[in-house]
Amino acid sequence: MSKVKPVVTKDTNIGHEWAITILISGNAEKLTGTVSLDEEKLSRALDVHIHVGPYIPMVFGTIGARLALAGRGRIIAAAKHSDWVRSRKSLEKLRPPSVNELLLSNDGDHILEGSVTNFFVVCRRVEKSTDVKGSTYSSFEVQTAPLGDGVLPGVIRQLVIEVCLDKGIPVKEVAPSWSIHECWEEAFVTSSLRLLQHVESVRAPSTWDPSESRSWNEIEWEEKQLKGGPGMITTIIQEEVTAKAFAEGYLMTS
Repeated sequence: MSKVKPVVTKDTNIGHEWAITILISGNAEKLTGTVSLDEEKLSRALDVHIHVGPYIPMVFGTIGARLALAGRGRIIAAAKHSDWVRSRKSLEKLRPPSVNELLLSNDGDHILEGSVTNFFVVCRRVEKSTDVKGSTYSSFEVQTAPLGDGVLPGVIRQLVIEVCLDKGIPVKEVAPSWSIHECWEEAFVTSSLRLLQHVESVRAPSTWDPSESRSWNEIEWEEKQLKGGPGMITTIIQEEVTAKAFAEGYLMTS
């Protein structure tokens, strides 16, 4: 990081933000027999790749995410590791040109998460009731896959759950089911960089076969179109999450 800092701070105005991605890989066998470690010995065993780019936060509501269900869940979901970078490469040929995020599922129905995001849907419920404030939040249910299903425990994901509980919005940690996507009223994705982005559309293969030898144009797709902009529940959650994220510094620490 000492070599990266001069690049980031050079000609940078106060308040300018950067997105820094670091990938560390290496061969532990090169350290076999080493009694003590120093910087030179570590540099021979480790490869460190750093990408630095300007980060310009999106204006909420202007651009919606277009998603496609195209791959299986992570083998080690609790950690971001270099093998996932290689696995993602094979998924990219399943991405239709207009899609900007891929969704993961082990069975083609229960959606776990995005390749770099957590995925939420706002489902329409049959039973309706009114809370003390006169709203009808309980006619909806926010759903996202539980950590036990093998998803990355993002801090923004946790913030969304906390906001739902605070606002009295029903929330359930269950993998959204594509088989009942007609009940989806809204959807959004979260990450430390996107924060929260509403979803415009979701595509899924008519037949589930996430074969690495196929390409996107060989797949017959079904598509769910959502509202043209953020829905009521998504907007309420976004406003609260943004306030909490800035107040508690999640943008700087995620």
